[in-house]
Amino acid sequence: MHLLVSGIQHRVTGEVLVPNSKYHAHRALILASLADGESRVHGLSDARHVAYTVRLLRGLGVRITRAGDTFVVRGLGGRYRPGRAGVSAGSSGTTLYFMAGLACLSDREVSITGQRYFSRRPMGPLLRGLEQLGVAVEAAGDRPPVHVRPGRPTGGRVVMPGTLSQWISGLLLLAPFATGPTVIEVSGELNERTYLELTVAMMRRFGLEVAVSSDWRRFAVAPDQRARPTELTLPPDIGSAAFGIAAAALHPSDVLLRGLTRLEGGPADHPEFHFLDVVRGMGVPAEQDEAARGVRIRQDAPLLKAVDVDCREVPDMLPVLAVLGTFAHGESVFRNVAHTRLKESDRASAVLQLNAMGGDLALTGDLLRVNGVEGLTGARLSTYNDHRILMSLAVAASRARGRSALTFPHAYRISYPDFLSTMNAIGIPMTVEEGSARPARGIRRAPVRRARPEAGRPEAMARTTLPQWLARHAASRPGAPAVVDVTEDGPHVITWRELAERVERVAALLLRLGVRPREHVAYQLPNRTEFVVLSLAVLRIGAVCAPVMPFFRERELGFVLRRSAARVLVAMDGHRSRRPAEEALALAARQAPDTGPGPGPLRHLVVLARSGGTARLPRTSAGGVTVHDWRAALAATEVDRAALDAIRPTAGTAAQLLFTSGTTGEPKGVTQTSATLVSAVAMEAGQLGLGDRDSIWVPSPLAHQTGFLYGMVLALVLGAPQILQAEWNAERALASLNDHRATFVQAATPFLSDLVTAVEAGGEVPRHLRIFVATGATVPRALAERADRVLGAKVCGAFGTTETCLGALSAPGDAPARRWGTDGRALDGVRLRVTDDRGHVLPAGIEGNFELSSPTVFDGYLGRPDLTAEAFTPDGWYRTGDLAVIDASGFVRITGRVKDVINRGGEKIPVAEVEQLLFAHPRVADVAIVAMPDDRLGERACAFVVTRDGAPLSFAGLRGYLDAHQVAKQYWPERLEHLPALPRNPAGKVQKFLLRARARELRPHDEDAG
Repeated sequence: MHLLVSGIQHRVTGEVLVPNSKYHAHRALILASLADGESRVHGLSDARHVAYTVRLLRGLGVRITRAGDTFVVRGLGGRYRPGRAGVSAGSSGTTLYFMAGLACLSDREVSITGQRYFSRRPMGPLLRGLEQLGVAVEAAGDRPPVHVRPGRPTGGRVVMPGTLSQWISGLLLLAPFATGPTVIEVSGELNERTYLELTVAMMRRFGLEVAVSSDWRRFAVAPDQRARPTELTLPPDIGSAAFGIAAAALHPSDVLLRGLTRLEGGPADHPEFHFLDVVRGMGVPAEQDEAARGVRIRQDAPLLKAVDVDCREVPDMLPVLAVLGTFAHGESVFRNVAHTRLKESDRASAVLQLNAMGGDLALTGDLLRVNGVEGLTGARLSTYNDHRILMSLAVAASRARGRSALTFPHAYRISYPDFLSTMNAIGIPMTVEEGSARPARGIRRAPVRRARPEAGRPEAMARTTLPQWLARHAASRPGAPAVVDVTEDGPHVITWRELAERVERVAALLLRLGVRPREHVAYQLPNRTEFVVLSLAVLRIGAVCAPVMPFFRERELGFVLRRSAARVLVAMDGHRSRRPAEEALALAARQAPDTGPGPGPLRHLVVLARSGGTARLPRTSAGGVTVHDWRAALAATEVDRAALDAIRPTAGTAAQLLFTSGTTGEPKGVTQTSATLVSAVAMEAGQLGLGDRDSIWVPSPLAHQTGFLYGMVLALVLGAPQILQAEWNAERALASLNDHRATFVQAATPFLSDLVTAVEAGGEVPRHLRIFVATGATVPRALAERADRVLGAKVCGAFGTTETCLGALSAPGDAPARRWGTDGRALDGVRLRVTDDRGHVLPAGIEGNFELSSPTVFDGYLGRPDLTAEAFTPDGWYRTGDLAVIDASGFVRITGRVKDVINRGGEKIPVAEVEQLLFAHPRVADVAIVAMPDDRLGERACAFVVTRDGAPLSFAGLRGYLDAHQVAKQYWPERLEHLPALPRNPAGKVQKFLLRARARELRPHDEDAG
């Protein structure tokens, strides 16, 4: 997702309604919270940063309500009463810096957290200053979370660098409540003095006294002061008005900035008031319009002059001033910019991206030089999730030739929520649209039109069988890559023509081994080219693919062979530390009837070499089973074209037999037809906009439905290359993603988590990846948000089963909270519903049994009509066994398995919600909650947790975290168990039946257990 801005040539006209100052709002709300009585702050600020301050203060027990355009604050007289142990500053650095010290005025210990990028924001000097004032404060690595113990500060002398005014303001706001006098002295350069002037002026409005030296480098504050309630009105926000001014300054214009009622004032009115002096010095024709109560900019031909600016006086205005300097005549010089590199981003470096548009900027030490140019050209730009960088570059792009695409398009909401609508209102088109690929090193590419797989609907596409799709691509694009096999010794690529030729030869071999249409062919292979070739060869002769997971041992393999009655098995001579072919032959040696442990009527074992050469054949012998070397058998096979062509499989015949993973019990054989498989991938391709220009990356096992259908079959129908990786390794995966320009992947949550971790550890960002569909298990929301940001791909939630294929899927264009915060919405042709235990359909928003009706539902469980009947409702809907909520817009959210419900004394615990919350804990890498028996309540919750890098997490710490997030105590886990890893099936689903078995032997911790 990015912000698209088209350069314009026309006049900009209209009104800009200037919002109220967020700087004043922060200070006024905080001081009002400390006063003894009710304060009223008129002129609401809708900036998200202000909302974070309000939320944090409410978490400390302050009552803040809204009446019209007024904040009504009931202060607590200098003593906070937090309802929980943790509060968040969100993404507001001002909130974090101001409240880190003031939290000590609470009656209990408080932890202040913030968004993860705060790890880049320095707090060390502030924390040292607070310690000098007698505040008991701790923060690992001088980064949030900040833990503050209760107790008024003692006061004292503090020497604080003048780098950031927020550090000094944080100390000033706390000092009046100390038990002794405080003296704060500034060392080094004093930046952002105007912000300090605002802080002191606002403190005085609330009756607090501060003595300030004439040079604003020494502050003396008396102890034991009390803030008095007051009433005030927030002035207009110059920081937001700056972007309307800049837009009007760069174009022929007639723009009124309504609410900006004075062009002259003092520092106490607004810390960025000097910006108006600078722009008027550049020749911006700003005039007071008394009748309209605003400032009007009217001009026919923009003509700006270069300026020399000390950025300490306009601390946050560097980005927008650099844009104005780019279109000014001569060289503009911006001095003392070092402190601007400690903001949401390194702003001095970020504005150098104007050079990519044709600008002329140079950064040397503490000096930024900007030479005016004739014009700019549209480009792909990164905003680093910095609201001022986004808005400044967007204004610059409005004067560029062509279109520009900017990342993090919603960052403006942090400080100026009306920015986008305002720009469009005055005639500058800006839209948020989807991009087609992730950025290289922070820069997104423009959208690319992608070919759809075929005109027509999925049901029309489904009439073409998978072998026919192969033949079609082999004829139309014979030399294009079809399969890329990523191995330790490098990639092996085969074309569509080569794939078709290999399929014909393997199909001939299968006929020679006696395989006939509708028979099952079993094969236990990792993700490698031969898996694809063999699958298509089986389908070519009308037989049924029966792949077996590579890690299955004799017990599981024997079950599959008995149920499928497969007469041919293809296996590896070696895989990891095992000898699958030897194991299979040993199993065949114990051959017995269906009720016994043997494999059934196995007659041929074809052995594939791990190395790709001659296979190492098993030493074991089994009566009635002939062992073949893959390569030798193929070399000895003649392709009888007439025999192959005489077999004409139809789209409606069975094509695939997969056994469910067994998260709850015995695996069940699921059959699907070719038509079902093609329909399923066509439905997904249509929802996601996939086409033949995509490249499909397949880390999921091909022997599982995710890899088989949404890797191999999807690529086959699209005519796109599939990139296989047999051995999972995140670092190698990142390399293969970039080397082979992978754009799409559907895989389980652990793959997503490993990729994110690898990139965060310094790995290469996947530059082309557009979409990651997370399946198998609900993707933790915190992980999805991280992945969106770190990988740059769109993480899409989805729901599917082996029996139904995908039933629900979000789309790249959905709002993030729905795209990865839900499990998607119904695909075309699919119906979803939620019912109660009596089968009555429930309204939107109510949790119940999740059921679906789809054209891709399976034909039935192999040999188990009883289980097939149980899987469907009387009116033919498939029972998923999940609990879910469907909202009014049709988005579904899986809330747990029916069998996962924990009934604690009649109270049902929302397991999925508690798991999601615990996953966001900084020390938790993975978590699952299951029931453990209890004599009194029936069941209690037990949390099985995998911690990050073995980080310690106590039972008391876990419960304290839930307490801080206001989770009802009845929902807290009553036992904590640490595991090195959670048991998962190949789809990534946690095998909770194993955890429940373990929990049956456990009992709750004592109430005070740590």
